[in-house]
Amino acid sequence: MDAGRVRALLPAHDMVPLETPSGYILGFSSLRGVEFPVIDLPRKLRIASGAQGREPYIIAVDVASPHGGQIVGFIADRLSDVVTIREHDIREGVLHAHGRPRRVFDPDVLADEWILAGNEK
Repeated sequence: MDAGRVRALLPAHDMVPLETPSGYILGFSSLRGVEFPVIDLPRKLRIASGAQGREPYIIAVDVASPHGGQIVGFIADRLSDVVTIREHDIREGVLHAHGRPRRVFDPDVLADEWILAGNEK
């Protein structure tokens, strides 16, 4: 995802787990006193979970909402690198540069159901 939207990298143990009906909200964390939901990407995207890294992180990112900015977190199994890419390197949501093809995620799309349900704070 676009690194310019990342607000913080937090240790996963900072999250307060929560049992929810939607199944893909793992819990909540906070950044500078603002609570935000943490989304389980593999469950939301219906893909297999990767092996947990030694230190999983919460990536806190800005997402668009009808009422202004909102922060949403995503669990990352591990953090590897931040790369600079050109717009033409992305085709149909896949990055074709720096080695093997990689999916590029839009945080607004991933958080849409949470925001549209009026759950933002």
